[in-house]
Amino acid sequence: MRGWWFVVVVGCSSSHPAIDASMDRAPCEAAFQAALDRACTVPADCTLASHEDCCGTVRIAVRSGTEAAALAAESTYGACFDCGARGCQHADQAEDGATPQAGQAIVARCVANRCVSAVQ
Repeated sequence: MRGWWFVVVVGCSSSHPAIDASMDRAPCEAAFQAALDRACTVPADCTLASHEDCCGTVRIAVRSGTEAAALAAESTYGACFDCGARGCQHADQAEDGATPQAGQAIVARCVANRCVSAVQ
């Protein structure tokens, strides 16, 4: 007896938040990063600021004295990209995605003349 198998392929648009967020957010994230002053020569030149990544807060490092400009860049980022309801959540993270454990904190560092945040 012969059997015939039919495969039906149905196309659909993706509405998965992680996929859409990473694709739609890229130009907004690039503009946000370009607006930041991260120049430094020593760690004291740097301070922490907050940046939302749709699932929580990422503590970023910027040049001390430019916090108001970082806040304005964050506001522009929020107007550029609406996170909407993503259904995700994470604790505060450093720029590399690390989350402080007990006895640790996120700190601002100067690495290769650029302010960056890290867990210490």
